[in-house]
Amino acid sequence: MDTLARTIRSIEIDAAGASRAANAIEDLYNDTLDVVVARQAFPRAPIATAGDELDRNDRDPGWARPNEKMPVEDIQILGTHTPATPTYQAPRGASLDAYLESAARHRAEANSAFAPNFDPVSEIERVLGRFTGGRPVVLPRAADGRSYAPFTLRRLADGKQIGIHHDYHYPLDLYTELKPQVDTRTLVSWVVTLRQPTTGGELFVYGVTPDTPNAPKMPNGFQWDLEKIEQQFDFASFTMDVGDLFLLASGRCLHRVNRIGGPRSRVTMGGFLAMDKDCSKVLYWS
Repeated sequence: MDTLARTIRSIEIDAAGASRAANAIEDLYNDTLDVVVARQAFPRAPIATAGDELDRNDRDPGWARPNEKMPVEDIQILGTHTPATPTYQAPRGASLDAYLESAARHRAEANSAFAPNFDPVSEIERVLGRFTGGRPVVLPRAADGRSYAPFTLRRLADGKQIGIHHDYHYPLDLYTELKPQVDTRTLVSWVVTLRQPTTGGELFVYGVTPDTPNAPKMPNGFQWDLEKIEQQFDFASFTMDVGDLFLLASGRCLHRVNRIGGPRSRVTMGGFLAMDKDCSKVLYWS
C-alpha cells in the first residue's frame, strides 16, 4: 500500500450512540469522514419481512434489469422506476422528464413491498434526520411540482456484484434542476439492508478520489484496475446486517459491492442525498 495515500475514515454506531454522529452528513461533506455505519438504524421486523418477500423465488414482484447487458452487474430494481444513475441500458441516464414520470408511478410500487403499517418514507426521513445536525430532510420537487423518487429497492442475486466506481452523477441530464440547488462538492449514498446475502455483499471503500493522481486503470482507460488499486491504496470493508444503514461519500470515495454467493440475495433500500447550497437542509432522492 502507498503510505502517502489517504486512509478510509469511518464511524460505527448503534442506536444508543447516535449522538456521536449527529453531524455526520456535514462531516462527510467536509472530507473529515468517509463512511458511517449505523447498526439497527431501522426497525428489524418490517425490514426483514420485506426483504424476505422480495427475495422469494416463486414469484417476481416486478424486477427491472437495467444492467442486464453486463451479466455480472445485473442488479435488479423493483418496478418501473428510472434510477437517478447511469446504467448499461442508459449510460448517460434518463431525461429529467422520463425520470419524474417514472417516479410518480414508483411510489406505490415500492410502498407495496412493505406491510401497511410501515411507512418507508417517514422512516427514511426520521433515520436520516439523526445525522443532519438538525437540518430538515426534504424530498425535492421539480419546477412543475412533480416529486423525485424517495428510494429504490434493489436486489443482487447469486454471482452478481456492483463494480468499482465513483457516484458523481451531477453532469447527467436528469440533474439539470437539482444540481443548481445542492452543494456539489460530493454526493452521499445512503443504503439500508433488507436482506443479508448468504455470502458476499460487503461494501468495499477505497482511498481513491476523482483527483487521486495515477490511480491505476485497465488498458481501456475507463475501468479501474481493482487488483492494483487494492495493492496501492488503503481500503476498508463493511458487512451489513438487516436494518443496518450506511452513509458513504460515494461521489468522493471509490467503492464497490462484493460478489454475492448462495441462494439468499442482497436486498437493499437506498438512494442519494446532498446538502443544499447554503447548507440549511438535506435533500434526498433515488
